[in-house]
Amino acid sequence: MKILMFILICIMVLGLFSCSGDDPLDQDTDPPARPMLRPHLGDTGDPPVVWNYQTIELNDSNNGIDAVQDGNFIRIPWEPFIDTDVSHLNVFRFSEFEPTPVLVAGNVPASSRSYLDQSNTLVERVWYSYFIHLYDGSGNYSVSDTVSYAFLYKCNLEHPDEGSTVSQVNLKLQWTDYGVNASSFRVLIWNELDELLYTETINVHVPVDVYEIPFPNGLPVASGDLIRWRVDAFDQDADIEILMGSESQERTFYLE
Repeated sequence: MKILMFILICIMVLGLFSCSGDDPLDQDTDPPARPMLRPHLGDTGDPPVVWNYQTIELNDSNNGIDAVQDGNFIRIPWEPFIDTDVSHLNVFRFSEFEPTPVLVAGNVPASSRSYLDQSNTLVERVWYSYFIHLYDGSGNYSVSDTVSYAFLYKCNLEHPDEGSTVSQVNLKLQWTDYGVNASSFRVLIWNELDELLYTETINVHVPVDVYEIPFPNGLPVASGDLIRWRVDAFDQDADIEILMGSESQERTFYLE
């Protein structure tokens, strides 16, 4: 009887070891589905575009890799990941002048939907390319596609002053572009509900010191309304289809 009990105990112990997960055959060796970065689809004020079989009304949140208002930085977004067991990702960057990819961000949480490259080495009019490695909990990873963007320096908004109260009569929106050398500008106007009220693209034929447009008539605004505006700058690279661009800092003012 004691011998039988001993044999049963041995069998149980062996069974525990065989189910412990230490066997390499039990490990997950499948990498996550390939992640997809979102390329530059256009800019706020452009006509809607079709991406992934969906029609998109472009804005700063959904237009893909782009410049941002807060600095000479580049935002790199990606589509939602297919796998649910992903843990983190690494972001890599390269360029014509830095052809060997460098790691610019490691261990970015997989719950993130974008990464903002705030490196102080970024230079205007240089096309920077990005890709990511997406990891699962077992250490397997997959490599994304590559997206690229080049930013310009920002315009400076000159008038009206931030937070001022101004009359609509003869009101002009003014800005300067020292060092930007853009071929076109786009003026964007929103109300306090973040509704885009107006957009106008101005092509530059002869550069001037101060650019301006009259505040447009017929907008659905009233006395006391808060107005938000900015100016985006664009230029064309002869070898690249998409435009280089920048977004000025936004300003607000009130209507008398």
